[in-house]
Amino acid sequence: MIRELSQSIINMTTRCGYQTYLRYVKGIVIPPGVAARKGSSVHAGIEHNYRHRIEAEEQAPLDEVLDVTNETFKRLIKEEGVWFSDDDLPEKNNILTEKLNESISMAHFYHEDIAPNDQEIALVEERLYADIDAGMPICGKPDVVADGKLRDVKTSGKRWPKGREEEEIQPVMYGILLRENGFGNVPAEYYIMTNMKNGPKDDNCIWNGELKVCCDIREADTSKSSEEALIARIRTVADMIHKGAFPPAYPGAWWCSPQWCGYFGMCKYVKGRVITS
Repeated sequence: MIRELSQSIINMTTRCGYQTYLRYVKGIVIPPGVAARKGSSVHAGIEHNYRHRIEAEEQAPLDEVLDVTNETFKRLIKEEGVWFSDDDLPEKNNILTEKLNESISMAHFYHEDIAPNDQEIALVEERLYADIDAGMPICGKPDVVADGKLRDVKTSGKRWPKGREEEEIQPVMYGILLRENGFGNVPAEYYIMTNMKNGPKDDNCIWNGELKVCCDIREADTSKSSEEALIARIRTVADMIHKGAFPPAYPGAWWCSPQWCGYFGMCKYVKGRVITS
């Protein structure tokens, strides 16, 4: 049963309503891919450091942060699972080892090159709720509010192309939640971390050559027009859910394939389709 809308439910429903139906109405849980496990473990390390800093007024020891990152990655894999496509399954162990090492490098990078610059921490990974009269309450867990700015931390497989930040709804969603929960209007930024073997070809990022991690900082669009567009989207998604209308993805969508969707094999809308790539 869906009682409130998160950014992930909104995105899933927009991408493929039937996937939302299988996951949240029928309760069929397919674990996310390894990239999501990597992101969760890095966020756990970052959160541990900030909470330690709030309580002790200093950064957590680096080995603690890396231990939390490592343990979170392994725990999620063991207890909640991870999804691999048939093509990637033979390399599962190698992929898991690679992504764990990347997670640890990112957590180390953030602890060394990003977190020490923050002065005032107002919020860390706190789930917020709000009723904005959009057909269904909304919820979300902003990463961190530091020095008067919302920071949305991303762990990416490759650097975002120019303009990618304008395609995301997450900071707009978080901005609404923060305002509705008494934080006022908080400007937002993306901190997009990427593991890179050879390093960036430009100077427009923070680069750590030893850890092989770069971080692009981009301003997020939380303008009134973006907020109005998101609220319209929320109302539409809420209306679909109330009516029990869960349309499938367009058949030609790249994510509608066995390579990218764990529900593909049980989806009634793709029976008989032949996927060649």
